[in-house]
Amino acid sequence: MAIELIDRKESASYKGSIYELTLLWDRESIRKCFCGMPPFFAHIRKDGANFASIDCYSNDNGRFAVKKFMPSLLARPDWQVRFDKDINTIPLLELLAGLPI
Repeated sequence: MAIELIDRKESASYKGSIYELTLLWDRESIRKCFCGMPPFFAHIRKDGANFASIDCYSNDNGRFAVKKFMPSLLARPDWQVRFDKDINTIPLLELLAGLPI
């Protein structure tokens, strides 16, 4: 069963803050690769500032990880949460409820 890639740009109020989810797939590159590709943009912003990055691939069968945004590539994130759901269809509030906020 193929996964439908859905571009998402959503926002929600959660625990007194505004969270924005951006998930944009690069469909041209996906057609050219034989294995899974990461999305063009996949992140969550909190009150307008970077909050978390999302690690997912176009061929994953409903698995992805969300980790706290770190300004340096060498720094280890304070937390990382793995989900066994489809990033394309999980409701934003359900995703936020699973994070250590």
